[in-house]
Amino acid sequence: MNPKKNLILLLVLAIGAGAYYFYDVKWAGEKKVEKERKAKILKGIDEKRLIRLSLQRKKEPFQIIRAEKTWRFVKPVDALMDGDGQKVVIQAAVDLKPYRRIGKVTDISEFGLDKPHMTVTFGLKSKRAVVVQIGDRTPTREFRYASLKSNKTSVFLLKIDDINQINRPVFELRDRSIVPILPDDAQRIVVEPREQVSFTVIRKGKEKWEMIAPVKDIADSTETEGIVSTLRWKKVVRFIEEDPKDLSKYGLDKPGYTVRIFTDKKGKKGDGIHLGKTTTEEVKGPRGKKTKQVLFYARKISGGPVILIGGNVIKDLPREPFKLRKKGIVDYDVDHITRLRLDISSESIDILRIAKKKWNMEVTGAGGKKVKMTGRHKHIDDVLWDIKWSNAVEFVDEPGKDLKKYKLGPKTSQRVSIWIKKKKDGPEVKKTILLGALVDDEKSYGRLDETKRLFAFSKKDFGKIFRTSFYLSDRRLTKFDKDEDIVKVTATFPSGEVILQRSGEEWIVKKPAGEKGNGSAVGSLITMLKELEHDGEAKAATGYDFKKFRATILIENKDGKKLGPITFAGGGTKDTLYIRIGKDGKVLRVRKALVGPNLPESPKALLLEKKKAES
Repeated sequence: MNPKKNLILLLVLAIGAGAYYFYDVKWAGEKKVEKERKAKILKGIDEKRLIRLSLQRKKEPFQIIRAEKTWRFVKPVDALMDGDGQKVVIQAAVDLKPYRRIGKVTDISEFGLDKPHMTVTFGLKSKRAVVVQIGDRTPTREFRYASLKSNKTSVFLLKIDDINQINRPVFELRDRSIVPILPDDAQRIVVEPREQVSFTVIRKGKEKWEMIAPVKDIADSTETEGIVSTLRWKKVVRFIEEDPKDLSKYGLDKPGYTVRIFTDKKGKKGDGIHLGKTTTEEVKGPRGKKTKQVLFYARKISGGPVILIGGNVIKDLPREPFKLRKKGIVDYDVDHITRLRLDISSESIDILRIAKKKWNMEVTGAGGKKVKMTGRHKHIDDVLWDIKWSNAVEFVDEPGKDLKKYKLGPKTSQRVSIWIKKKKDGPEVKKTILLGALVDDEKSYGRLDETKRLFAFSKKDFGKIFRTSFYLSDRRLTKFDKDEDIVKVTATFPSGEVILQRSGEEWIVKKPAGEKGNGSAVGSLITMLKELEHDGEAKAATGYDFKKFRATILIENKDGKKLGPITFAGGGTKDTLYIRIGKDGKVLRVRKALVGPNLPESPKALLLEKKKAES
């Protein structure tokens, strides 16, 4: 055989084998892998590579693209996506995968894939777009047939619930915030009601705002940031016109109300809202019931569509400067108060803190007579909180010299003074509020520490502050701090007597023998006695009967001190019961509401029933 010929044949064979390997093995293998990759691509869309998503459907197709930190619509409108809607759609896109593979089919029209019901396109960075065509529903109506556009004959099933996470109305998915600025980003707010005074507030720090026009004053941070919160978190009811040409038909050529929100202190960057005319439409409520609602045409200052917003939004927006002013007159920590003085025409009450929750009072009557009393912490603490939380209902920034119409003058005797000491070794600061008599029986004008500005408290707050010495005194019938301090209870009724002794968490019945105590009922009785206070002596000698008494209660503390006995008389009124301490004590009135159902009606009420005791 010719060696040269053999060498040539061997070379041809090698080339053929190489070609077979590259074309039919390697390249075919790579082609197969690519085909399988396309078929399996829905097992995981890389969210980091996803830059575009479009949904082609018969009604309202849309396309969204990734922006810097968010996603936005480019079709059918140019608008940001709603934050929550964005999360749902993108997560659904990432998680979308076949429920089951059908395999190769010869006629895709049998599955509705020749004319797809919808098409979802995933645009991937540095990769070819993945296009999923979605066809008919399966007979179970739980799935739809689908295939990749690049491999139409390979059919699989997608869950309709998964598809519906993407197949949602554009209105539902677009950002419907009225002004998309967060409260923390706002630095300056200007409110401009038409034909009324405009007002401006600026941020001075975290949760600290100042009004700079029309007056200079501390602003209420909650009310101020509430403007931004309302416009950020309350939603547009409907988008009316995306690119309006004639604003006059909406009343937006001359807005009736404007809010400007700036995100820089110089008042250059930011946005806001113009409000125009009103209209009435039927709106679905939470339960689907339609009700007529007044809606307002509005548009962002930066432009964009004309929208409709609800009346509930307008209610939260201020119309006058007073709304944004801080209405608290004096602020403090109640625990920092060392002394309180209340001066009224009938008496002066000087209250001094001697320990935590303990107060001494010195009362000076109109004639100058002084009486020392023990104050009750519960009531004094309430007054201190009432002073702190009393809010002005009006401000008078320029009251003038004649204060008669405000019922204020040199002889005004109603004053409340507090002494504040923030630190044990720190200074004690005194604050005094002068308050005049009620004007029109509605409000009382006052002044803090000789300041020029006047404020007015409501009649309700005025009444809460100026309490009498009797109200503030400790009028409890039995004085002990903790329920656990009481170790023995003797309860006498017309039908018999019960004596109970505390033993740890249980109550042992000393009388009658062989019974077990009802710990819950005994505990309720002790708690009631701890809080029970009298409202003064009985005004008449009728309306009660101690011969037909309800019960007599005697309690004893762990030191052996007896408290009582307190006898609850029969009779009484709708709101009042009558009691007496000891045999010859004064008849006193107590509020029935303080007694409630906690006074037992018979010995049985303090004992366990036989069956329960045995169990």
